[in-house]
Order: sequence, then structure tokens, then C-alpha cells
Amino acid sequence: MIEVVYVSNDNEQMQYIHRLLDRGTVEILSWDRKISEFIISHSPNVVIFDVESIENKELLLEKITFIKEEQPGVKIILLVPTVVEIEMYTMISHVDSILEKYQMEENELHQVIDQLQHDYFYLPISAHKGLMERVQELKKANFDIFYQKLTDNGIEISIKEAHVAYRVKDGLRNLSIANELGIAEGTVKIHVSNLYRKLHIKGRRNMIEFLNNLKSDSLINKENREYNVIS
Repeated sequence: MIEVVYVSNDNEQMQYIHRLLDRGTVEILSWDRKISEFIISHSPNVVIFDVESIENKELLLEKITFIKEEQPGVKIILLVPTVVEIEMYTMISHVDSILEKYQMEENELHQVIDQLQHDYFYLPISAHKGLMERVQELKKANFDIFYQKLTDNGIEISIKEAHVAYRVKDGLRNLSIANELGIAEGTVKIHVSNLYRKLHIKGRRNMIEFLNNLKSDSLINKENREYNVIS
């Protein structure tokens, strides 16, 4: 039997959570500063925090971090009234799933708890688009830094070759690179061949090592003329 702890400051939520889960599998606790110590000592399989009823979100994240450090195997679910993207980005790295509690269908929480035991991660559909946009922004920022490193090291390659080099750096094979960039595998092979020639490098392993060890002396603050090395 999967043991579940539900943490809330709203007494009315007791009936709500009992409608979602069997009474025998869930223990309901009030939020307080000693909640993390109690959870660690009892070692449940799953802890559900009702975020709507907990005012101090910073303290909540501190408690969750502490629980995860002491009991890495425990699965933590946040029940939120609606997804606020700024809060979601802060919370997502601390927990195992985020659910909109008023949008859940019957038996959905049961299914999520079962699947968490196989390391699945759940987010509301409404959060997917924003999260994917955020991931794309981070990818672009990382590529821009990488391209700046190439420029600072006097490496002159085309933007298309740079996109291939960026993925070679991460260990992707030609077919995976082709699929990700939406080009033919033969085109990727041509770009890789050009990279060998322009970088004066032989062997893919040597190229990966070279690209991952690039340094950048980019100007960080033009007014103060401060320089920084990005490794």
C-alpha cells in the first residue's frame, strides 16, 4: 500500500482529499514549522502539499528541499488552484508533480500517485506551452553563448555549422542532429566534415572535447570595460 501524507491548513480540505483518495491510505496533517521533521520520521511514499492553504511559499520550498535532501525517495506533489508560471519555474525543480486541484478528474490523483513510483512527472496542460517556450528561450541563450565563444576564439564557421557543432558538443550523433534540426542526415555529415577541416581536428571525440573546452573573453560591461571568462 502506498502511504500518502496530505498537508493543508484548511480543515475543509479533509473531506475533499478523502473524496480523491481512500481514507485508509492518506494521513492529513496541518501545516506547521515541524512538518518536515514529522514527514522524515514517518517516511511516507508520497507527500501532497495544498499550496493554496499555505501562505509562506518560501518556507514551503525550504521544507520541501529539506525533505528531499533527507528522504530522496519520497515523491512530492503540489496541489495548486491555478498555475502561475513564475511560481511554477521556482517550484518545478523541487517537486515531482504539480496539479491543479480544481481541474482534476475522478481517479486522476490515484493515477498520478501510481505513476510517480515509476518516476513520471506531471504538469497541468495549461503549463506545457509556457514551459516549452521557456525551454526554447534557454536553448537559444545557451547557443548564443556557445556561438560567442567560437567568435572569441577566432573560429569562423557558418551559423548552420555552428548549430551542428553545438549539438556535436553535447554528444549527439548525426541522425539525432538531423532530426532535431529538421535537415537530412547527409547534410549533417557535410557540416561535420567542414567542421573537422575548419577546426583542424580529427576524430569526433577530439572535436567534442575541443568544443566543450572553449573559453570566451567576451566584453561583459562595456562602460566599465570589465571582462569575464565564461567556461
